[in-house]
Amino acid sequence: MPGILVVLVVALTATACSTAGASSPSSSVGGSSIGITASTVTVGQVDTLTGPVPGLFEGAENGTLAYFDYVNSQGGVNGRKIKLDVKDDAFSGATYVTDTQQLVSSDFALVGGFSLFDDAGVPAINAAKIPDITESLSQARGTDVYNYAPDPLIVGGAALGPLMYYKEKFPSAIKHVGTLFSNVATAEVQSEAELNAMKSIGYKVGYQRITGPLESNFIPDVLKMRAAGVQMVFIVGLAVTQVADLAQQMKQENFTPQVFATSGVAYDSSYIPVAGAAANGTYTALQTPLFLGQDAATVPAVRLLDKWVKKVSPSAHIDLYALYGWSSGELFVQALQAAGKNPTRTTLISALNKITSFNASGLLAPGNPAQKKPEQCWILATVSGGKWARTAPSPKSGFVCNPGGYYYPSGFKPFTRP
Repeated sequence: MPGILVVLVVALTATACSTAGASSPSSSVGGSSIGITASTVTVGQVDTLTGPVPGLFEGAENGTLAYFDYVNSQGGVNGRKIKLDVKDDAFSGATYVTDTQQLVSSDFALVGGFSLFDDAGVPAINAAKIPDITESLSQARGTDVYNYAPDPLIVGGAALGPLMYYKEKFPSAIKHVGTLFSNVATAEVQSEAELNAMKSIGYKVGYQRITGPLESNFIPDVLKMRAAGVQMVFIVGLAVTQVADLAQQMKQENFTPQVFATSGVAYDSSYIPVAGAAANGTYTALQTPLFLGQDAATVPAVRLLDKWVKKVSPSAHIDLYALYGWSSGELFVQALQAAGKNPTRTTLISALNKITSFNASGLLAPGNPAQKKPEQCWILATVSGGKWARTAPSPKSGFVCNPGGYYYPSGFKPFTRP
């Protein structure tokens, strides 16, 4: 999803300005049924919960646990309740390695974790041949044979559908684009991917600058973009507070390009309160429904996610990490059900290899976890009257799949499972 790395940057840069419901590992049956008992199945997860960015990926734990609580309330899977064994890497790669080594030796699978250091877990995962149902941030983890992401991410890639729509609706604006992005590594990677995708279909970038993660004064950029004739401001890799500052400063300087668009980053509960009236007219493209609650009436899974996350933690903030934790849990449960009454890691992997279409009951645009093919459908949302809402061409529920398409980086080779 365009924006997953951006949302990560939001969390990190915002900080630059306790685990819930974890259980102990279950006793092992041995072999490839580690973590399975007659009444339980225990899976593991490593998140960044403490350290210099306290609570950074707490949403991943809340979302995964919420989905398992929901399934357990329905009787579990084949008579077994699901337990979640959570470890905290404390923002340390070395700790991530130790945590992963412990989990693969005691738990049936890895499900739903979120960490900046997820590539460090690959050796232990491969040695144990453990199913890894996790949304990955790193190329090493995301391309690993044991990894099954609910939303496959191609590092350096980007969805073309929204860009094609902007091109059709604002043909002159896409010839005069201005952009800013942070010098945080993940933001640079995703921004470069988005810019390459834009250029591949005829966009012309007339102004761009790499900013610091703590910058808040963009008036010089606003003046330069206006002087350069920028008609479309497209933001990928800034923190949400920075996007809000930019929106306010554009309004202050009476700079009104035809389009002010972001690749997912502005869809955050803090954007409108900070940007105020300047938020109105902001566009964002997503490959999820409006999961902050706006789509709860038309997408039942949004309402279900909110209900069960609030049961896990009444004060929890529904965010993208919670959605991915929930979706990872759902992908695992779908495979576990197909693996039969006496599942092993081998039969779970076999079941995962057959899941070639997955949308988390509508929380994600359809993707292909088995073959690591990314989503190509999307929605467009805008701020109007101080509220986020779907806008044309988005349907009332579901996604736009035409135009679709995907930009792959130079040298990309499609994933094939052995």
